[in-house]
Parts: sequence; C-alpha cells; structure tokens
Amino acid sequence: MKNYQNDTNVIDTAVLDKVLTRSQRCYFQINIPAKGFVELHLKAMSNSHWQQKNHESAMIRIYVNQQYNQDLILFYGKDSLIYTRLLGQLEAGTYEIEIEFRDLESPSKVEQIRLESYEVHWIDATSSSALVYQHTPIVYGRNLTHDYESTFTDTPLLVMYWMQHKENRTVIEYHMVFSHEDEGTPSGLLMSKWGRTTDIEWMYRVEIDHTGHLLSATYQGPHHVITSFQGKTDCGGLPVLQAATANGNFVDEVWSNYRVILPPSYGWYPEQEPREQIMTVYPFTYQMTNWEMNRQYIVDRNNDPYSWKLGDQRQYLFIQSSKYALDVYNARMDVQQTCLDFQVRLQGQEEWWSSSFNDLRVADFRAAYQGPDLHFSTTIKLPAGTKLDHIAEIRVLLLPEGVERIGVQGIYAFMLDDEYQPTKGIQAQTKVELTSVAPVQTLWNCITLI
Repeated sequence: MKNYQNDTNVIDTAVLDKVLTRSQRCYFQINIPAKGFVELHLKAMSNSHWQQKNHESAMIRIYVNQQYNQDLILFYGKDSLIYTRLLGQLEAGTYEIEIEFRDLESPSKVEQIRLESYEVHWIDATSSSALVYQHTPIVYGRNLTHDYESTFTDTPLLVMYWMQHKENRTVIEYHMVFSHEDEGTPSGLLMSKWGRTTDIEWMYRVEIDHTGHLLSATYQGPHHVITSFQGKTDCGGLPVLQAATANGNFVDEVWSNYRVILPPSYGWYPEQEPREQIMTVYPFTYQMTNWEMNRQYIVDRNNDPYSWKLGDQRQYLFIQSSKYALDVYNARMDVQQTCLDFQVRLQGQEEWWSSSFNDLRVADFRAAYQGPDLHFSTTIKLPAGTKLDHIAEIRVLLLPEGVERIGVQGIYAFMLDDEYQPTKGIQAQTKVELTSVAPVQTLWNCITLI
C-alpha cells in the first residue's frame, strides 16, 4: 500500500494575508488543468483557543462558484496551522473560491481570523491515486445537544485509510480522528485501553473489483453495527455520512446543517504500526485532545499515580508495541483478545507502575487493551514530576483470560512536553516470549539496550 498524499500535484499557491471579522468574506480564483480531485491547503489562524469556553474556534464556510462546498473549523487558535480540505472532484476550468467567516456558527468570543496563504493540490482522476479519493466520505457535523457541536467538542481532525488487495478486489477502509468522544469508555480508562483520549473510529468501507466497480459499501452505525450504505453522494461522487452519536458512529441520513470533507491524509499499515501513528505524524492532535480535556473534564492535577482517573497527560508514559502468536493453533482472534500489562520502574525505586492499574476492571470496562489490532498503544500514569530519563526499566506482563503463550515485539515510549507535544522517546526492537509459567519479561532498561 502507498500513501497517495505523496502523489498530489501542487498547481497553485498564493499569499492571501487577509484579516476577516465576523461575516466578512474573501475571494480568489483557482485553475484546474483537467478533471481530478482537488485539495485546498489553507494556512490560517484565529483569536480563539480550544481550551477556553465560548472561545474554542472559528467556523469559516467555503463556497466553490457560489455553491456551498463545506465548512472549516479553525481550532488551532492564534498559532498558524495548514488546514487541508478536499473540495471534491472537479472538471477542468477556472473556479471562484469564497471564504466566509460565519457569525452564527462561531463561538461567541471569537472576533477575527487571519487567512495567510493557500496551496491547491490536484490528483488526476484517471490515476491509480484517485481510487482512495473517490470514496472519501463527506461528514456532516454532529448536532445532538447544539446545532454546531463540532465547533467546541469532539471535532473531526483527520482521516486515514488502509487498503487491502485480495483476489480480484480491493478493500478500502476510512477512519476518522476526533478530538475526543463525549460518551463511551471513561477518559481515564481511554489512556490505558487505547493510549490516547482522541477517538479514532472506522467510518466507511468499500469493496471494489478490478475494473473499479463498487461491489459493496458499509459504515459503522450506532452501537458499532456494520450497516449497508444507502445514502447519497455529492461533490463529484463522494459518499455522504452524518456524525450521529457522541462516541463517533454514523448514519447515512443527513440531519445537520454543516459538513466537513477531510482528505485521506494518511495511509495506515495495520500489520506494521498502531493507528496512533497518525498522531505522531500530526502532533497537533495531542494538543487538541489535551485542550479539550482541560476544558471539559476534572483532570487530576495532583496526578495520583494509583488512581485510574484522568490526570495531566504530561505525566503519562505513552507506549506503542505489538503482539503475535507463538503457536500455530492460536487463532488471530485469540491473540487479539489476550491482554498485556506494561510496567515501569523508576531509577532508585522498586515499585512498578502499571498500564492497566494491575488489571483493573471498572463496570464492564477492562483497563487493559482489548482492541482488534496486533499493533497497539497504551499509557502508564507516573508520579508527578517524572521525566523520561527517570525511567530505569520497562517490562511486559501476560494477563489472564487469554492464550497461554504469546510473543511481544518492539517498544516505543515517549512523554509529552509542556505544550503537549510528543518528545523524542525510548525505542527498542526487543522480542520476548511470555507464558503462563514465565509471564514477565523486560523490554528495555537504562543500562543495556536488550
């Protein structure tokens, strides 16, 4: 599989340097050389901050030739960010782009935005690269408790995809990265189970034959039910979904008044890396989810390492690793459902800090990772003031209720800096075998890289 973002062609770029107040508009023209998919890369900022109530973001509306195309939520505040949006599939020609700072939809305390510059990227509709763009969903924003919820909570950040070729067909699955989820797993347990407080959900899956004919299309409906897509398309054939639940599920019937079209910005390799790799590539996602946690939740500022309640994420060790079967008779599902506990010992101490809080169970939730992927992430909550260079040893423990033997390979461990950005971390390609008789093995220590 390849990351098709590398195949886009930059066909236009310009400096805008426009400051807009509420309801003001900006116009510019772009020229499309031939039929293809078009991305707008807009560098912008606003006097907003996702961490501050009623000041979280600014919404701008994008029109193409005076027709509503989509909305763009400026969530990154006073710092510049390049927001990339897919305009759809366009024919060759000249198009007028209109950008409007929306008054009604934007949080009340945001007064102005600055549009700095833009680039236009083009993907030839006849190229193999166009396949992944052709089925990228248009997503209408959530409006369960507010008409424009995505302007302040669980906002869509990125879309990634994976592809699988089998026999005479290709499967493409699209995943949305939201800044958080307002329902589902408690936030403190999200850190143990998934290694993050963002919500990464698969939303749309297609099967296509070797001629490009669509064989099937499904989406993740409410209660995580795989549902046949019966909805409409727009913007040159893109499927239309509605964000429908507070935990990142969808329907194919539209009921809200705003939408986003995020391009497939990252090609994910499930057999090589965890889903959270997209957050490493786009580190602003760590900042966004932390700003949302700080605004919406009671975060344990004392950072009690014995409590599973959500603490300051700058005091967690983030871990990425993988597991694999040692016995041929163990089905993949058996390995998937086998849980591991990662543990850290600090220099000069004997106590071990646990990613699962020693296999904690809270109601129906198990703190250990139980997801479908063999490459996965977790975190370990550490005492306040702990730094990466305080870590003496990292080990892994086989938990009960799974297979009797399992392999674990590789570890990447890092912390967040003061600005909630990932720092350079600990990395080792260690392979260990865990059994019910010998369930614990060291993955890394500060003396010898094993």
